[in-house]
Amino acid sequence: MAVDKRQLVLETALKLFSENGFHATGIDKVQSESKVSKTTMYKYFKSKDDLILEVLKMRHEQFDGWMSERIDFHYAESFSTVPAGKLFALFEALHEWFNCETFCGCNFINACAEFTDDDHPVHKLSTEHKLNFAGFIKEVLEESSIPLEGNLALQICIVIDGAIVCAHTTCQKQAAKVGQKMLKVLLDNQCNMS
Repeated sequence: MAVDKRQLVLETALKLFSENGFHATGIDKVQSESKVSKTTMYKYFKSKDDLILEVLKMRHEQFDGWMSERIDFHYAESFSTVPAGKLFALFEALHEWFNCETFCGCNFINACAEFTDDDHPVHKLSTEHKLNFAGFIKEVLEESSIPLEGNLALQICIVIDGAIVCAHTTCQKQAAKVGQKMLKVLLDNQCNMS
């Protein structure tokens, strides 16, 4: 079976960017680790920024698919009778992610930290990923008939991103479990206010 060289480069680049950072990983390193020629590399990716954008698009698809599957699993397993149970299931999925061997933080948070110009395509794509995720949170709240006053969806996103950063920067592998408790407080407060 023929190897999809473009996919091989993307998977190799994702691994290297996740482990070492975007700026610290040279395109020559990606090319040599992928074991493809420079001609092949530049056939698919005209520049390093082009490669980074394609890697992040791939990661977005991979992560969304994995997260959806794990949320559905935990929801069915433990939270189907809980108001906003999909959000509690999301924190269980985060806990799994934080405790896997390949966890290196969020590629999109890391990309925004390295590409700080809001107008840079990498920053814009990373922002789009985060806004997409925030949209999911808002949808779950609406489906659960939980009032959205007081920026509840934003507060939950802040808890999620805080848990991700905490798990990555300080190796607090229980950060998602703590975040799940914070979610309960936020939801209880919201319901008491309405």
